[in-house]
Amino acid sequence: MELLSQNVNMDDASKLETIQQEIKHRKDFHDALQKDMTELEKVKREQEQKALELTYRIERLHKSIEDDKLEKNRQDLNLQERMNDTMVENDALMKEQDNIREELARIEEERLELEKQLKVASSMPQKRWIFNGNTEENGKPGVIFDLKPVIRYPIEGGSALITFEDEAVASKILDMEEHEIHLGDCRIKIQAQPLKLQMLEDIEIQTRVCKRRILVSEIPKTIPADQLLDKVELHFSKQRNSGGEVDSIELLEDSGNVVIKFASEGIAENLTKKEFHQVEFRGIKKSVPVRVSPFIKGEIVKITVGDVISKKSVLFTGIPDIMDEEIFQDCLEIHFQKPSNGGGEVDAFGYIPEGKSGIACFEADNENEM
Repeated sequence: MELLSQNVNMDDASKLETIQQEIKHRKDFHDALQKDMTELEKVKREQEQKALELTYRIERLHKSIEDDKLEKNRQDLNLQERMNDTMVENDALMKEQDNIREELARIEEERLELEKQLKVASSMPQKRWIFNGNTEENGKPGVIFDLKPVIRYPIEGGSALITFEDEAVASKILDMEEHEIHLGDCRIKIQAQPLKLQMLEDIEIQTRVCKRRILVSEIPKTIPADQLLDKVELHFSKQRNSGGEVDSIELLEDSGNVVIKFASEGIAENLTKKEFHQVEFRGIKKSVPVRVSPFIKGEIVKITVGDVISKKSVLFTGIPDIMDEEIFQDCLEIHFQKPSNGGGEVDAFGYIPEGKSGIACFEADNENEM
């Protein structure tokens, strides 16, 4: 029994020791676990701190990214505005360039036209001109020409037209208005009226070069007209002479020049590139050089006519047909020659009886003498 009890005590002590060791082990494990938990808590706090720092950095990074985006958008907007401004400026420059090109083209066209006109003018038939005007120096108005207008005035029947030598006489006759003419035992009354003449004030003529015609000049005057036209037409109808089919040919009687019209365009322009052409005529041993020029056509595009009252002429109307025309004209002329009747020296006289009509022609050295 004592041995059993001793064994039991030994087992309990062993278990106790074992338990104590287990408790110690558990305690050590707990302490280690507690230490680990403390360490983990420290690490956790550190991680949380790092997380906060990372979060702050991320927020700052996000804010920086947003700011960068805003700045980029602002820069993009500025760039787009600058691009738009550049495009507008570029469009304006393109339009200005187009306008400059058009202006240059117009100037070039005018230059070519002026060169063409200059070429035409230099190749035109020569003509002598007599200058009959005055010139002034020091930049004052330069040239004054004496023009002699010719005006045709229709006169109806029962009218007379008298031109006095003195303007004062014509003015006095007009002031009297009604004039009583003594014809033997009878008397007639006629009316004096101012003579209104229509004069050309301004004329604008537009010229152009005819594409199918040429003017042939400097032709010998001794050649008969029929031979002249035949030989000229024959010469300029041949292709070897740079000519072509002739549509018509005309001799200008006043100048002796010839106008040739071709059937197609291009021939005239080709011929005028050479100023002188050698043409053979019968009876002349050597060929004759004739001048070929462009044919200029003129068209009146504007004309202005104004009324001018004659200072020396008076129109009389209401004249009855009561006697012989010549006798009556003499009576009228004698009446208006007398100063006692308000008249004076008569320069020209015309009487048209009833039932007839006439035309009076007026010429003057200058407009003050009309």
